[in-house]
Amino acid sequence: MKLISKVPAVCASIIEHSVEEFLRSVRQVEEADFIEIRADGLKVNSPREYLPETRRLLNNVRAQSELPVLLTVRNEKEGGVFAGSENERARVLMESMKLVNSIDIELRMQSDIRDEIVKEAKKNRVDTIISYHDFNSTPEIETLLSILEKEESEGATIAKIAVKANSEKDVLVLLNMLQEAKERINIPVIGISLGREGRISRVAAPLLGSIATYGYVNRETAPGQIEVKKLKEIIELMK
Repeated sequence: MKLISKVPAVCASIIEHSVEEFLRSVRQVEEADFIEIRADGLKVNSPREYLPETRRLLNNVRAQSELPVLLTVRNEKEGGVFAGSENERARVLMESMKLVNSIDIELRMQSDIRDEIVKEAKKNRVDTIISYHDFNSTPEIETLLSILEKEESEGATIAKIAVKANSEKDVLVLLNMLQEAKERINIPVIGISLGREGRISRVAAPLLGSIATYGYVNRETAPGQIEVKKLKEIIELMK
């Protein structure tokens, strides 16, 4: 099953501290088209426990939901809470691939590790989102387009950009980028303006070229998210 079968798709992004808390949130998901499991949120006694706990979590998610699953394991530099090494993080992703439909890795991940993960994902026919985050500002359109091109060249099947909006103008930069990406990028694109100023992008971006938008179930996993059910209702009204 592909991660995204209808466009635009609404993702229920979930981050919790235990397998049981994750599953409680999964059971509460309504109206979403796929689920993002932010496994970096798991509280473990040592980084070595991330892999068995992540696999236990994903097996249970598959048993309780028919929705496609995206696995994300963010480190602190990229807005996550994974405390282990890059090799440990890569191991969690690579050894959990058979349990998910897609993985999300960062463009700024150590290149040799990223290349190995992309190669393994292709072998397992798993979609790879390569993502870029800027939690402080929104770069110029040309810079953003260059980032998307780099993600495509590095083997992404979906290219993702999430940048902080400090003004309405920043949101317009993101939306204009999505329009230009239709001509320059040969793979699907996800675009998000982060933060309070960027909240409107959660609705506008998927209507103007982003193939997906992210909402929360019980708690935000990124600044400016809207609750999944509300997000789906608004998008359906605007289509």
